[in-house]
Amino acid sequence: MKGARVLMLVDDSRDDLALALRALRRLALKVEVRTASDGREALAALHVRGSDGASEPVTPSVIFLDVRMPDVDGFEVLRALRRAPHTRVTPVVMISTSSSPDDLRRAYELGANSYLVKRADSLDSGSQIADAARYWIELNNFLPNAG
Repeated sequence: MKGARVLMLVDDSRDDLALALRALRRLALKVEVRTASDGREALAALHVRGSDGASEPVTPSVIFLDVRMPDVDGFEVLRALRRAPHTRVTPVVMISTSSSPDDLRRAYELGANSYLVKRADSLDSGSQIADAARYWIELNNFLPNAG
């Protein structure tokens, strides 16, 4: 899908990833979906090796990022994304079961564009992500060369 918009979905729950991917497929968005199962994998996935062996940064159109992950949590990933020139303005949607005001404040202070509280019903949670993805991929206006 060269030239296609890329949506990155980062979540350490296999079940939540699977439900979100199923909901995204049903929406049939014109987007390449990439996944990562933890913060380290997400940071590594933002760089791919080109045919010449050089590292080429990947700039997703939007990143859905789980807050609570082992080792490198979503806040640490968000902090790194905002420091990197190629992801500094990439929309990041934080996803979490937590609606704690402290988590919300921290996410926005670190540069999150949105904060989505997962519904208790995990099937609804996948639909929430798909609905939000539709907004960011089809309705939101992007900066040129920023996704």
